[in-house]
Amino acid sequence: MKKISIIILSLFMGIFFISCEEEEGLDESLPVNPVLNPIKTVMAQDGNEIAYATINNKDRTIKLSLKHLKSLSAVNVHLSISKRAKLISPTDTILTLDLTEPYQIIINDLYEDLTYTLTATIPEYILIDKSAFREYRLNNDSPKKEGEIEYLWNNEVMTQPNAYSTIGYRNYLTGKCFTVDLGDHYYIKQFTAHLYWAYTNVCPKIYELWGYLKDGEPPVDGNWNDWTLLGTLDNSNSTLSDFPNGDTLEFPKENSPRTRYIRVNCIQSWKGTTDISLCEITIWAWNI
Repeated sequence: MKKISIIILSLFMGIFFISCEEEEGLDESLPVNPVLNPIKTVMAQDGNEIAYATINNKDRTIKLSLKHLKSLSAVNVHLSISKRAKLISPTDTILTLDLTEPYQIIINDLYEDLTYTLTATIPEYILIDKSAFREYRLNNDSPKKEGEIEYLWNNEVMTQPNAYSTIGYRNYLTGKCFTVDLGDHYYIKQFTAHLYWAYTNVCPKIYELWGYLKDGEPPVDGNWNDWTLLGTLDNSNSTLSDFPNGDTLEFPKENSPRTRYIRVNCIQSWKGTTDISLCEITIWAWNI
């Protein structure tokens, strides 16, 4: 009986030691999870504004669109890196970069080194920000008859005739002409007037766009000799299918007028008067 007990104890001890050896061989370290977004943001100084890049972690690309700069040779860039990631190259997060060529950023995500490609572009033309638009009232501008002139840049456009409720019945109606300060000088690429009435009533039929091309502010007397006729809009042959696009003037890059102040002057409305009603104006500028 004593012999059998010794054999059982030996077997138990053998199993115990084997179990301990196996347990000692186990890898108890926690798995390393890579940082999903190692580069949080990339910002660049774009004139008086800050531009934010689009970061694609799948393709490992970073794209900047800089609408105010004239050159990409010296762009001030700031990188924001995840606390768990490590920036390998460059070694600093505040940089002045030559982005005329793609720039490589190498970062470790706790698992491996990743290479992101940073590129930047300057668009050929921009949509002028309407938030800076203001009325610049001249002595011979017409008094308003309905609505507020600010309705012309509140980004509410009728997409089909007679859809007045979609913009809250907001339009600006004045006697003949009005003047707008765009907030800065631009080389005008395109001017679009979005209509309120669909080729009826006081919808303008033939009207003009004027620009102040001299330095400084326009004289308040509004003398037309100080202004330059930029073009005439005529929708006499337009159909209802043309309504959503509004009336447009386009200017080639090489001959684009540089102006900060514009005037709209109605020659004839569809009613036969010089009254003019619009719901919005939209302007693009060459990025020169």
